[in-house]
Amino acid sequence: MPELPPKRSGDIASFDRLSRLIGDGSLRPHGDKPARKIPSSRGIGSDPISGYAELQVASNFSFLRGASHPDELVVTAAALGHAAIAITDRNSFAGIVRAHHTAKTIGIRLVVGCRLDLRDGTSLLAFPEDRAAYGRLTRLLTLGKRRAPKGECHLDYADLVAHGEGQILIVLPPAEGDVAEFAAHLSLARQVAADFRGRAYLAAHHLYRGDDASRLARLADIAAMTGLPLVATNDVHYHEPERRPLQDVVTCIREHCTIAEAGFRLAAHAERHLKPASEMARLFRGYEDALSRTLEIVARCPSKPARSAIAGV
Repeated sequence: MPELPPKRSGDIASFDRLSRLIGDGSLRPHGDKPARKIPSSRGIGSDPISGYAELQVASNFSFLRGASHPDELVVTAAALGHAAIAITDRNSFAGIVRAHHTAKTIGIRLVVGCRLDLRDGTSLLAFPEDRAAYGRLTRLLTLGKRRAPKGECHLDYADLVAHGEGQILIVLPPAEGDVAEFAAHLSLARQVAADFRGRAYLAAHHLYRGDDASRLARLADIAAMTGLPLVATNDVHYHEPERRPLQDVVTCIREHCTIAEAGFRLAAHAERHLKPASEMARLFRGYEDALSRTLEIVARCPSKPARSAIAGV
């Protein structure tokens, strides 16, 4: 795990204990594998704390999708100089408890949120602005899970609107599809912008397939047409590149196939890990506003999770 100096001298003992035990999600020792040192972006150029926070992060509580524990993700984000991190698991707050404990121990800001996957294929990140909005968001998840078989959540856009007061939303374009596929749903994006005026954004992340420059430009055009400001993310599924093989394995379990059979169902690269703020600035050169909006969203969210969030959902 990364080594990170604590922010306060009084936290040295607790941080050292956490860094030794963190890794399997239960704070138990996890073998004698040497810790991987992650180069911090602190001190590189301008202060990275003023530049970026990762807001799209799936932990292993996004069952058979994420490949890192919430505590691993939080520690790594702090080591990389992120201003904050959000754990946004699919239709769930399950990873918030461990994330909050770790964030409180090492002194990084945690943003409470989740990813909402609707029945029509729309996906959004949702971040409550206050305690009341958090309560509405948890009731929304309860509604969706009561409708669905165990392990599923059935939600429609109308449900989101009914529980949407106080929610900040980030609309997610297709993860691997062409931007044109998302452009075909401009009416929905415009509807989100109208229903959540001043509280809705459009996510952009790199696909690393050779056309990212044109894709970002197209997303910026869509953002201008719909009134959804562009916000940068990295669609994180694990804390370090070495965790990609595990992510491949859980993908095969989800898809009921072997590694040899998986083909294009596996990610084409190992880029879905947390990156230094300086690297995100390089990737989004020319779209600096998309980076700064991550901090804008952090500032609009409560600085402490609701008590019911840290008690478990």
